[in-house]
Amino acid sequence: MLKNLRFPFLVCIGFFYFPLFGQKFISSNLPIIIIDTHGREILDDPKISADMGIIDNGAGSVNHVTDSYNNFSGKIGIEIRGSSSQSFPKKQYGIEVQDASGNGKDVSLLGMPKKDDWILFAAYDDKSLMRDALAYKLGRAQGRYASRSRYCEVILNGQYQGVYVLLEKIKRDKNRVNIAKLDPTSTTGDIMTGGYIIKLDKATGSGGDGWASTYPPLHRLSNQTIYFLYDYPKQEDIISEQKKIY
Repeated sequence: MLKNLRFPFLVCIGFFYFPLFGQKFISSNLPIIIIDTHGREILDDPKISADMGIIDNGAGSVNHVTDSYNNFSGKIGIEIRGSSSQSFPKKQYGIEVQDASGNGKDVSLLGMPKKDDWILFAAYDDKSLMRDALAYKLGRAQGRYASRSRYCEVILNGQYQGVYVLLEKIKRDKNRVNIAKLDPTSTTGDIMTGGYIIKLDKATGSGGDGWASTYPPLHRLSNQTIYFLYDYPKQEDIISEQKKIY
């Protein structure tokens, strides 16, 4: 039945596709994530409080929006994620599962190991919806850590948003990036040499402090440099002695 389709039904005229709107999303073979912000607008920063429920009846079963929240039900903090992708009509979100006091709470979502921080990845500019999830799967198959993922459907404030990928956020954790913990007292010896996460990213996200590589990109553009950002320890936590190892 059309009303059960995961994607809008399309009519092809020449090389153009037009969605036949009006079909109501009621079920899927993918897990369904339902988020309610109670009328509050989701911001780039800070996270706002919301309620989230997840319906997952298991492999081979159909999930209905009217089913009970049998995988997760609770409070979250949610914000818009990304930089240039924030201009896309399909937004992606950063999520922190929270307890009643608003503190992070480690939980397992859709069978993935417990942690508080997660990503709802929209993959708007990848019409296959597969590139990132496939690359991460291939990375894990080689024995390296890469974010685990589960495809899902998302409903936000009663409006169907489409197919998303629930991803683990990259964090220091025994089930994610399993590296040593650093604190401000870790300033000498072997303990100072391990336990860092460095990223190549736009400075508009988390962090911003770091250092420029002395090596230019292979295909250098005008005034382009490679800039490494501190991710763990966080910019506000890393101390000068730890920065010197770079």
